[in-house]
Amino acid sequence: MGNITGAIQFTVPVLVGMFIALEFKLTPIETASIIGATFVGSGAATLTEGVWVLKGTGDLINIMIVASIAVLIIKWYNNSLANLGIVVIPILGGVIPAFIGVLTLPYVAQITGLLGNIIANFTTLQPLVMMLLLAMSFALIIVTPLSTVAIAYAISLSGLGSGAANVGIVATLFTLAYGSSRVNNKGTTFALFFAGPKMMMPNYLQNPILTLPILINAAVTGFFGFLFKIQGTTGSAGFGLTGLAGPINAYSFMETSPLVSTGILVIQYLVVPLGMAILTHTIFTKMGLYEDKLFTVNTGEKK
Repeated sequence: MGNITGAIQFTVPVLVGMFIALEFKLTPIETASIIGATFVGSGAATLTEGVWVLKGTGDLINIMIVASIAVLIIKWYNNSLANLGIVVIPILGGVIPAFIGVLTLPYVAQITGLLGNIIANFTTLQPLVMMLLLAMSFALIIVTPLSTVAIAYAISLSGLGSGAANVGIVATLFTLAYGSSRVNNKGTTFALFFAGPKMMMPNYLQNPILTLPILINAAVTGFFGFLFKIQGTTGSAGFGLTGLAGPINAYSFMETSPLVSTGILVIQYLVVPLGMAILTHTIFTKMGLYEDKLFTVNTGEKK
């Protein structure tokens, strides 16, 4: 399961490029060009000692920059030379944006590295404080263009730190999933558990007030992670429930009986985050801090 999840994450730059192309209603050749550009510009594939090595999802911020440049160039060109489109478009919309992405990647990656260094300092703190801060940090990062996986690998997050990051992401997932269930169809909400919290990144970026329930839910979920001594690996830290990477790795570290360990996982990865999501959502909507419509995805079709 872990290997399958790891393999699927390599397709993220490709999928991002494809969906952006679909959003702008581009032709197949234009779509293919953008996909190529986002994959190369993501940095997910690097040439190491003459061998191409795949690593994670790449840098999402750089993917967005490359995709934006590619779309702008393609729209500017507007297939002016239709007869040469199959030759010109891959160069203008693929090679050139990809080359720019390769140039910008080291500088954009410094943003992730800087944040990683700040978060790395949390691991030197008292365990409870560390787990609360890590849970809250990763809970917010997962709904931004920054990669939780990249940061986890950058600072080699493992053990209790990995567990804290993982449950923080789960807290965000349930916060968004419960809100989604109030306004979106069941399929959209269900998809969240496979696509992860980044699926609702636009909702969060347009409504920063969601930071409040996310931080509260992550803090409480991180506290229970401390009580249950939830641990993980560097590879599982940034995934949350996606591919069940978090629960599976946490289970492997537990020394209790299978029944007790399963019960702990159910409480940690379902009861606590879902319960907090319901509680904070109910309180904040009744207080008028935000409305259900903040969680609407796309057309906001009722379930």
